[in-house]
Amino acid sequence: MNGLIIVLTCAALLLAGLIGITLSVPLQAPAVILLGLAAIFAAIQVMKCRSAGVRESGSFVEGQWLLGLSVVSIGYFVVRACLSPVLDLGVEDLMLVLPAGLLYLIAGHGLAGKSGARFRQGLAWIVVILLLMHLGSCLLQLGGGDGYSLASYFTSTSRPSQANIAGMYSYYGSFGNFAVIAGILCLSLGAWGRFGWVIRGLIFLLGLMALSFVVLSQSRSAVVSMVLALAVFGVMTYMSVAKQRDALRTKMRVLVVAIVGLSLLLGLFAGVKVFQNRANNASGADVVFDSGVRLAFWPMAVEQWQDNPIVGAGSRSYSYECFRYWSPNLSTAENNPEFVHNEYLQLLADYGLIGLLCILILIVGHLMMGVKRINSLSVRVGENGMRGGSNVMALTIAGVCGMTAMSVHVIFDFRTHLLANLLLLVCCAVWILPVTKSTVWKSGSRGVGKSRMGSWVLGIVILVLGLGAIGIGGQQLWGGWALIENRMAKEDGAWDPSAVDRAKWIPLLETSVERVPSFRRYLKLGTLYTLEAREKKGEEVGGSLDLAILNFRQTAERHPYDPVSHINIAKIETDRGNYASADVVFKNISPVAVSRERWFRMHSVWAKMHQRWAVDLWNKKDIRGAENHFLRAKELFKESYDYAYF
Repeated sequence: MNGLIIVLTCAALLLAGLIGITLSVPLQAPAVILLGLAAIFAAIQVMKCRSAGVRESGSFVEGQWLLGLSVVSIGYFVVRACLSPVLDLGVEDLMLVLPAGLLYLIAGHGLAGKSGARFRQGLAWIVVILLLMHLGSCLLQLGGGDGYSLASYFTSTSRPSQANIAGMYSYYGSFGNFAVIAGILCLSLGAWGRFGWVIRGLIFLLGLMALSFVVLSQSRSAVVSMVLALAVFGVMTYMSVAKQRDALRTKMRVLVVAIVGLSLLLGLFAGVKVFQNRANNASGADVVFDSGVRLAFWPMAVEQWQDNPIVGAGSRSYSYECFRYWSPNLSTAENNPEFVHNEYLQLLADYGLIGLLCILILIVGHLMMGVKRINSLSVRVGENGMRGGSNVMALTIAGVCGMTAMSVHVIFDFRTHLLANLLLLVCCAVWILPVTKSTVWKSGSRGVGKSRMGSWVLGIVILVLGLGAIGIGGQQLWGGWALIENRMAKEDGAWDPSAVDRAKWIPLLETSVERVPSFRRYLKLGTLYTLEAREKKGEEVGGSLDLAILNFRQTAERHPYDPVSHINIAKIETDRGNYASADVVFKNISPVAVSRERWFRMHSVWAKMHQRWAVDLWNKKDIRGAENHFLRAKELFKESYDYAYF
């Protein structure tokens, strides 16, 4: 059974790591389902083993508080996602929380003894395999090609920029973050892995190659996190050789200082070049950011949190609440900000102070445990430990450095909202944890009651989360299968409705929403039916508009805070002459649409509606009514100008 758990979990990590799409629930589903299946077997194993929380040292309490806090945190995020004001956005978060929580509980606490150790090494090798595949794609991109990617196969996405190396992912920041953590893992395995010196040397060179491609990706967040992670790697490696023989310790410390020092200097130099290059490409923008959007997004998130301080406004609430807290320093022509571009502020806005504290305590707790373990392992490996190597030491160092890199990277980006990168962070946390003991305590042994109860509680938690993952993952895969088959699986707003084949897209989207309703798909359907109506004549126009407004109303019902669906409903009502109904819709959505005036031109559209209303009343000889609507149109045109300055 242990082998089956390891295979299922490693397969899930591999599947997640192959696809780098931030907003694509159907493509995440296979990995979620596999982790759910692994969880069922792991739950049985945990309850059978009866040794939850008992670590290598035999101490019952070692790491127990981290396990307890992890379970509470996972439960909190799951409940808050289920209670999200927009359930579809809550589901998107659940598709991240459930697999991340399951991977942590299964790999960190589910398997014991030698099986647990092999499990963690298996996860490391999956990361190395993924890195090799990324580097192969990078080499093709260096030659001028687009490389290869499952993301492009399932979503029709393309390499975002010829100037950036993106590996197998559709965004260079995602690849840069992955390459930093995977590169540090290779450096750690090269320094401490239980292999021959030739293999260790090759793995170490692979790590250096990965870090060089981080620079070529031109992801500034990744470069900053890489420099700090290298500094931590140097400190941890320096600590790890403290108990080696004097001659070896001296040589290794000199070598570590030389290599890490040189790497840091090269990293800093490369970082400066990346920042300068990106600033030049940004047409005179700030050296740190291409534009001021991040600096504007952050205070918007803080304002949202101040109104919902304890538990936040709900999963992914920032993506729509930001319109109410729109920064005066931010143009109303900016794209929809799906994320804060700072995961700590995202946690505050969406999950409140409780969510942020849970994550911060877990990160700090794991880092402290990692440093403590490196100190203790340096004694346990003995004087000649480095000659033979220690996979435990290598993975612990990689875990500490990887968590450091991710903790820094997410200050400027939203990488943990990509399943592949989030699971990589969880792997780092798992590598830090001591392996659970495999001993089944005998009746009457000290602490046996607590151990048995803890094992049953942990097993039940894993089982419930696993069943939930299978249920929600299976549902999303069923609903999105037609989209996956037809390369339509990317579900963010970056699409061109006029460029797609409506005869193909409409029936596929209809099938998808019939299986699993989704506001994103309803919105696309409404848009496509609206475009279809423009090309029809006579009664056929009314039929297409009926379907368009039906889908827009479904969108508004599932996501009442989305301004696009309401504006489109008002436009259709205007075209049909239902001016009073359109006026009510425009009025209700106006407070949100103000912040997007240069993008939506809603107040101008609203003004034109009053013009048409006035003309209609004029033709009906209602002169006073016509005058009132002309004046109202004038007011709205003036408001539109004031809001957008165009």
